[in-house]
Amino acid sequence: MTTTTIKTLNTLNHSCSSYDDVVFRRSQKLSSRKRRISRSFTPRASSSSSSSSSSSDEKEKNVNIALVGQETSTGKLVMGLSAGRGNNNNNNTISVVFGEKMENSETMTEGMDAQTFEKRFYCTKEQFAKISTFASERSASTVSASSTTTTYIFCHESGAKQMKAMKDLKAMKIVNSGEVDDKCVLLSRVGINRKEKAPFKTQNEPYQQRETVQIGQIALPIGNAVGEPIIGTLDGYEQSEEFAKEIFGAENVTVVRSGELRGNGPLLLADLSARLVDNMYDVKFQDLYVFQGDSQQGYTKRLNLAQTLVRVAENFSSSANRDISVLSVICKTVPIVGEQTLSQPTDRERRKGYDMSKGIAPSPIDINTVDSLLANPK
Repeated sequence: MTTTTIKTLNTLNHSCSSYDDVVFRRSQKLSSRKRRISRSFTPRASSSSSSSSSSSDEKEKNVNIALVGQETSTGKLVMGLSAGRGNNNNNNTISVVFGEKMENSETMTEGMDAQTFEKRFYCTKEQFAKISTFASERSASTVSASSTTTTYIFCHESGAKQMKAMKDLKAMKIVNSGEVDDKCVLLSRVGINRKEKAPFKTQNEPYQQRETVQIGQIALPIGNAVGEPIIGTLDGYEQSEEFAKEIFGAENVTVVRSGELRGNGPLLLADLSARLVDNMYDVKFQDLYVFQGDSQQGYTKRLNLAQTLVRVAENFSSSANRDISVLSVICKTVPIVGEQTLSQPTDRERRKGYDMSKGIAPSPIDINTVDSLLANPK
C-alpha cells in the first residue's frame, strides 16, 4: 500500500494547427486521432481511486509531498485533492511546515455539514483535520538520514511569488540533504519563450501595487502606487524554472505550464458574462489538453490543473516528459482580429444538471484520464 506524506511549505507569498488531435468528446469513438473520456464520477471517487486503480503501477512508495503556496486558489485545491487521496487503509501524514494549512480554516468550516465540506474541499473533514501544523523543525539535520524522496509542488499563481518561494527554499538548505534526490513539480506558464509576442507581452508587464480604495462594501486597488513595480509574471516564472533546476537538478524537475487561470477561484470581471448565462469555466470547459513544451496559448481550469499537479507528483518517476503545457481552452492570436478560440466547449449533454449557484459543479478530471494524457502529450 502506498504511503503518502504531504508537507506544506508556506512562503511569501506553434499555434495549434491540428487541435482535433487532442479534442476529447464523450460522443466520439476511440480512434488513433480522437479518444473518448468519461467523467461520470464523484469527487470522492475521483480522489481515492488512485489507491485502488493505480497503486500497483506506482513505482515510488512512501512519497512525501511538500506543498509550496497552499494559500493560493490552485494551492488550496492541490492540498484538498492530496488529502483526499487517503483512506482507512493507509497512514498518510499531512502537515504544514510553516504557517497555517488555511487562514481562518476553523471559522470557515464551522457548522459546515460533511457533504458540503467534501464538495468544497475535495476531501472529508477527517482527512482535512489530519493536515497538522508544527514549528519549522524541518532542517538539514532532521532530513539528513532520510531515505525517502520528498516531492515539492510549487503552486503560486504569481511568477514573482513563485520565484521568492524558490529562493526561500534554497536558503533553507534542506533539498537533497537526505540519502535520495528530492523532486520538484513546478507550476509555470505558457509563453515563457514568446514574451515579446501577443498576448504574452501584455501578460508579462510588471505589476504595480496600489493603495486600496473603499467604494461602498467593495475595496478596490485603484489608489496611488505603492513601492516599485513587481517583476512580470512570465519573467518571474522563467527565473523560478532556472532556480528549480539549480536546486533540484534538471532531471528532478517537471515543469507544468498553465494558460491564464480560470474557475475554482475568485470571480474575475472577465467571467461575469459567463456567469450570467450559467456557463462558467468549471462547467463549460471540462476537457483537458496536454502538450509537450511551451508552444501553445489559452486558458486553464484550476481544478483540473490541481489534479494534474498532484498526479505528476504521485508518479514522478513514471513520466518521461519534464516540460508540459496543460490547457482547458486552446487559443491563438491573429493580427488585427485578436484572440480566436480553437477548441470547442464541452458538449451540452455533459453540461446538463450543474448549477454553480447551488454548488453542483463538475468533479475533477479522472486520474486515469490524466495518466493517459501525461503519457501521450501532443
